[in-house]
Amino acid sequence: MSKRKISISIRDPVVYEFLREKAQRDNISAYVCGLIRDDMMKNHEDLDERIESVVRRLLKNTDGITLQSRDHPKKDSLSDEDRELLKSLF
Repeated sequence: MSKRKISISIRDPVVYEFLREKAQRDNISAYVCGLIRDDMMKNHEDLDERIESVVRRLLKNTDGITLQSRDHPKKDSLSDEDRELLKSLF
């Protein structure tokens, strides 16, 4: 069990009562940690969505963007096969 502890004050009586009842049945620390983790993941997903949105917007405006895959040769470059063929011709 961890020695890390945080104390919080709950001013909303309805929330306080809910947590008090929940603590009688369940591990309240695990419950709160789960809520925080869910919130952390949601924020992470929001960041991913924003990044995807920016990339989509940039890709729509391809006038100033040149994308080139390293897997495909450039238009002006020759393959090894083409080079060998040229060497054999001359």
